Amino acid sequence: MRGGISVALVLSLPTGDERDLLMTVTYAVVLFSLLVQGLTVGRLARRLAT
Repeated sequence: MRGGISVALVLSLPTGDERDLLMTVTYAVVLFSLLVQGLTVGRLARRLAT
């Protein structure tokens, strides 16, 4: 669900080169945030557990 609103907003734009660029950037940012948060949540949980 993360990033769903951002993707939906980009999809609502009229078709064109700007939309394609924004779609690529949006997907990259959403993927980056998922990877960074997914890879760091384990470390954070271990740190808080001790």
